[in-house]
Amino acid sequence: MTLKLPEKNLAVIILLTAFLTACGGGEDSDNSAKEVSSEPTAPAASSDDTSTDKPDDQTNNVASDNEAQAALIASNTFSLARTSCGLGGLSADTALDNIAIQHAKYIKHVFANSTPTTFSPHYENMIADIANVTGDNNPFFRGVSFTDRLLQAKYGNARYGVTENIAQSVYYSSAGNIIGSDTVAGSMAKSLLAAPYHLRSLMLPGSSLTGTGMVTYKPFGKDRANNQGYVLVNHASATQATKDNTVAGIFTYPCQGVSGTVTALYNETPSPVKGTGRDLQTDPIGQPIYVSMPSAQTIDISNVKFHDIQRNMDVPIEILDYRQDPHKNTIYELPANEAFILPITDNLKSCTSTSKKDANCGLHGNSDYRVSFDILVDSKATERESFTFKTGAVNN
Repeated sequence: MTLKLPEKNLAVIILLTAFLTACGGGEDSDNSAKEVSSEPTAPAASSDDTSTDKPDDQTNNVASDNEAQAALIASNTFSLARTSCGLGGLSADTALDNIAIQHAKYIKHVFANSTPTTFSPHYENMIADIANVTGDNNPFFRGVSFTDRLLQAKYGNARYGVTENIAQSVYYSSAGNIIGSDTVAGSMAKSLLAAPYHLRSLMLPGSSLTGTGMVTYKPFGKDRANNQGYVLVNHASATQATKDNTVAGIFTYPCQGVSGTVTALYNETPSPVKGTGRDLQTDPIGQPIYVSMPSAQTIDISNVKFHDIQRNMDVPIEILDYRQDPHKNTIYELPANEAFILPITDNLKSCTSTSKKDANCGLHGNSDYRVSFDILVDSKATERESFTFKTGAVNN
């Protein structure tokens, strides 16, 4: 979610929501992640579950040491991604931390005490079938919209532009080997950096302050010993000094020298592949390449090569830009001077889990990829761009 709140005209500009994969586990583990939109289907309670769920009645706004460390890891991951490609880094903002932690705990309270059939994590509105844990019945309620929560907190930098990005994941281990939030946080942050619409939000040049909330919970109706839920809420803000920051020339993420990206995108709301028939849950795409040229009115990308250096092979790609934008004429519409290169990884067989050896897990892990393309600027001059980045471990 990106907000810009002028003093006399409070208005939401962009809303972004994701339910993203956090990290892997053992071969008998399942890290499930489902999309959340205005009308989602949340994971249902197991019919043979014999656990007794009690309301999560924690009402303080203090993160545990482990969760605070996890939040710091996520914030640092976003800041490093920015500075690696030429943008300004992000400094910690206690006020944004508090707003993010409070909202993360609101989401936690909902999923720890109910299985909603309709829930949009950017909002704290009352929902009829789970009214007891939503709206102002939730002890962490601070305002229906992000705008409301910023106003309630009297956040002074809201007028310069604020973003909200949310990831949520549920991890299952049959052996009960539940991993800590500090381990999960980096993977969740990198998953957001592989989700096109969230990536754009995280790479706004003017952002300079950040605050993150990371919480864990036991999913309602699930065996508490074998299941763990995680919620990551990140806010970033521009300031008066940075609100007009921009970049010169062509900006990309990843860029030259970036390493440790995830190999696959398994879901995002809004969906970058809407209308194509592709289900990212079963047929993910690889780490997208974000291309932006703020000084141009339009850019056109062509002659793309997405080359796997180790295997000496090219990966098929698709271009996502204003021409084939699935969200044209909506608040998610891509401007004409931005685009994404989407690696299509159906035939790579990159999974490392034996149970998924013939499945699509995106790009190969721990591998170098050289990306090159021509970019036509304002229908006049053509430039050539080339760089190499490296993936991290396969996120099966």
